[in-house]
Amino acid sequence: MITALTALLVLLSLGLVVTVPVALATPGEWEESKINFNRVFQAWVSLVIVIAAADGISASI
Repeated sequence: MITALTALLVLLSLGLVVTVPVALATPGEWEESKINFNRVFQAWVSLVIVIAAADGISASI
């Protein structure tokens, strides 16, 4: 389970690394997509917390 969550985190991070600079470089794109990027950032942070919790639970077993 942790492996799948980590793979999802890596894919999400790769997507952010590619799309955020493109959105910032394209005139007007950031203002239009800011809400969507904020949701993805929140999902990324949540995923980091879930992975940390899952690792902590599996380490204590």
